[in-house]
Amino acid sequence: MPILNDIMDHAVIGRERKRGIRIGMEQGLEKGLEQGLEHERQVILRQIAKRFGPVPAAARKRIEALSAPKLEHIALRLLDAASLRELLG
Repeated sequence: MPILNDIMDHAVIGRERKRGIRIGMEQGLEKGLEQGLEHERQVILRQIAKRFGPVPAAARKRIEALSAPKLEHIALRLLDAASLRELLG
């Protein structure tokens, strides 16, 4: 006779399994967002180096500390800035 009970319907095991899945999904999403942000920083740094030459350590440190919205703002300003100082100013 086959067992037709679903473990997810179990009062304790199912609840804890669902909780574990939810936590894993949240952690995966958070890690993915962090990786995406780091990739965006690296692309912007390469674009700055291509446009203005080697990126000074102080400028690199400032860019690495920026949040996602500020990075996006820098990426857009990069198209019009005449110098690195103007870009980061």
